[in-house]
Amino acid sequence: MEYLIFDIARILRQSGINVSTREIADSIQALQLLNATQMDKYALYNLLNGTMLKTEWGAGYLQRLIELYLEPDPEIMADRAGVLPLKSSLPGEAGYGEGGSGGTSGGSPLQLLIEAVLNRETDLLYSSVKRHMQGIEDISENQEEALASLKQGSGWFEVYGRIEEDYRCGRISAAEYQCAQNSLALWENFFIAEIERLQARVMSRDYLSRLMKRQNPWQSNILDSDAPLDIMSREVAKLAKRLAVKKGRRRQVSIQGRITISKSIKQAMKTGGISFKLVRTARKPSKPDLCLLCDVSNSVRRFSYFMLLFVYALQKRCSSIRSFLFIDEVLEVTDYFKEQDAGSALAAIGRLKGFNCTGFSHYGKVLHQFAGRYLEVLNKSTTVLILGDAKNNRNTVDGSEVLYKIRENAKALYWLNPLAKELWDRDDCIMEKYRPGCTGMYPCANIEQLERFVAAIL
Repeated sequence: MEYLIFDIARILRQSGINVSTREIADSIQALQLLNATQMDKYALYNLLNGTMLKTEWGAGYLQRLIELYLEPDPEIMADRAGVLPLKSSLPGEAGYGEGGSGGTSGGSPLQLLIEAVLNRETDLLYSSVKRHMQGIEDISENQEEALASLKQGSGWFEVYGRIEEDYRCGRISAAEYQCAQNSLALWENFFIAEIERLQARVMSRDYLSRLMKRQNPWQSNILDSDAPLDIMSREVAKLAKRLAVKKGRRRQVSIQGRITISKSIKQAMKTGGISFKLVRTARKPSKPDLCLLCDVSNSVRRFSYFMLLFVYALQKRCSSIRSFLFIDEVLEVTDYFKEQDAGSALAAIGRLKGFNCTGFSHYGKVLHQFAGRYLEVLNKSTTVLILGDAKNNRNTVDGSEVLYKIRENAKALYWLNPLAKELWDRDDCIMEKYRPGCTGMYPCANIEQLERFVAAIL
């Protein structure tokens, strides 16, 4: 059992979660106190949840890992999906798409699946998925291919087509249609969970680590459609609060702190070289001015929203924050954010006008506009942050020549890009053209990268 603890800790570390030696020791000590040579999965989950991963989202994350590591346990699955006790089968179903012979008096398998979707009979859908997965020992490592194959074989596409047809013909109401869409999404998620479980079983531990890394909120890509946005929003707010009270790098004279020899000697010179008082210094919080230029085009809107949410949660640490939105025009929204909390402001940001004429990013035009209108708002204590993917949509004017002016009028200019570095000079992304005009350029696709960047500049 101790080996199991070490192996799970290794997977957690490889997935980007910091598991300390103390936490591993606590897990082993708890195991010894329980005096258990054998332990069911639910007890193991509770033990690790109390000793190894103690975050708000850690319980569900650890639960998912144990499901993949040790095969799903009925009690755990009941907690996660709320589908137990399972009905053994769909009435009259011999397995739609699996060579079944069809229905009985209860109706055809397809019709029964349609009714289960319309009535959101979660247990029947989950039971259907489990039966469909029986006997499958090998599966594609490409999750999209595996999912498409399973949906085809299970009748998912046929049910989807019938639901769409019934709605178009008026045979089901809008409310029934929405319920059916939710059921279809849940049915698909059940298949995804089973695919991940099977892939983790037949593939290496390294694959399991990569899979769990994608599900780690601190490692999840902000731009991914399946990123856990609610959890990530809360983690971003917590990070901002933690950084807001972090001490800066500069030091000032203080009653407490580290003794400074040079200042103590200088003080002693005033009394004939005799030191009557040792001078101590402590780190003081830095309070930079921030100026944000945020690309809110469709490709990176989610990234800019997260960054704005983070910066305004960090505002106690800043002397001032000035914010500008752009797509192909630049618009200052500093006062807009002062009038309401950041969450409400971001939710209604689509109603603002003045930053989007064509719907396509034009960095060259925007940078020229900013340099022409707002250079006077910058000073030598201002840090400029440009948030965007640098996709100029092949416009001939790129604005790289005016970045120098912006940087010269500010303390520093940093560019944060949610795209991976290997994509920075492909297609219409022109990051390399902007590099000479920036103090630094950083990939910033997840919370962990954001924390590293902010900790470096504060």
